[in-house]
Amino acid sequence: MTVFVILAAVLPAALVLVLTARRFASSIPAAEPAEERRRPAPGAYLGWLRMRLKALAVPSFFRKTWDLWNGWAEARYRGWTKWIFLAWAAAFLYLAGSGLFFAIFVRRGLYGLPLLGHVMSGGLFAAGLAAVLILRAGAHGFDRREETGPAAFAVPFVGTISRAIVRKTVFWWFAAFGFVQVTTALASMLPMFTFNTQVALLMIHRFSALGLTLAAIVFFDLILPDRAGPRA
Repeated sequence: MTVFVILAAVLPAALVLVLTARRFASSIPAAEPAEERRRPAPGAYLGWLRMRLKALAVPSFFRKTWDLWNGWAEARYRGWTKWIFLAWAAAFLYLAGSGLFFAIFVRRGLYGLPLLGHVMSGGLFAAGLAAVLILRAGAHGFDRREETGPAAFAVPFVGTISRAIVRKTVFWWFAAFGFVQVTTALASMLPMFTFNTQVALLMIHRFSALGLTLAAIVFFDLILPDRAGPRA
């Protein structure tokens, strides 16, 4: 349990740090051919991050966030089906927020009304995951021609990976961990496993939830607009 608490606190923060640092690096104007490109100082990154946070702390932040999500969903989920994605996303946000918060900050874990909301949101998440896979799985097949598309990430020993490949990988990463989440949650409710098996299912459920959270952070970074325009 202690290992999970440490990983749940450190890994999301570390991933956010890497992604924001990558955005900061991409925001620096390209050096002239005759100009020596210097590595930016940590203070420059902190100043850039502070300005970005101040830009978010405005009354229109929630409206802009809704416009971003709504526009992204409408482009990929036609008509009323966009509400399937939005409801699924809302269920996941509650599941991730409540699960990780209680695991890290509350020693006894989820209990009471938050636990009831967690269970109810889990049912909505399971139904939404199945619907999203039916609606969007076909659009996330891998194509070798996309390997040469616009770069999104630089991976050691591999090189740069195109944005399309990262997006599709995150989709199936999320689907796989989501399946584990649903399966372990259902199995833990059945009176057919020993106590030790129930404990093991709970730990698998927690670690798969952490994997889902990391995938969601990468996904949000992919669709968040930047200097180069909206994400794919």
